[in-house]
Amino acid sequence: MSESTFDKEFRSKLNSNGKIADFEEENILDIEKVIEKYNNYIYTILKNAITNQEDIEEILSDVFIVLWKNYYKLDKSTNVKAYLIGVAKNLIKKKYRDYNYITENIDDIENTTNSHIDIEGLIEENEKSEIISIFIDNMKEEEKQIFTMFYYKGNKVKEIAKILKISETKVKVSLHRLRKQVKKKFKERGYDYGK
Repeated sequence: MSESTFDKEFRSKLNSNGKIADFEEENILDIEKVIEKYNNYIYTILKNAITNQEDIEEILSDVFIVLWKNYYKLDKSTNVKAYLIGVAKNLIKKKYRDYNYITENIDDIENTTNSHIDIEGLIEENEKSEIISIFIDNMKEEEKQIFTMFYYKGNKVKEIAKILKISETKVKVSLHRLRKQVKKKFKERGYDYGK
């Protein structure tokens, strides 16, 4: 199936790469011009990666603030679109570093705006993250610490035991029990655990 003229023009606009120098007036960055050109594009990237509207708006705003703050350090030939995408990726990672569902495919995030978007996949991942988020919120404090330290922060059992001043056996038993509970909650919603 061939692309329509509209699709070609749209793709061409998305792929046009302005340099910092293209957005300067009298050696000062015209941030409004940058926002006008790239706001919708960065918004689409964020919308495809996260579902919380407040987070999208906050990160969207921060992307342009980061450019503004770092403008004087950048080379005039810096590709603005690529820079903004990089900033968006980093801000998403920073905001959601505790949620693997987002960071797993973050390097591919730009491609989601230029290719077929797997809506069902995105919905499923967001639902899974919501299940885990609710599950974590309802844990006892010690369980929450063990779970987040192991799965999100990457601490080893030995490290967790030392930090929390509990036995390694207690950490292992807690993780085993919590894994079973997550698996059960996923199955109740029709999802495979670990998929």
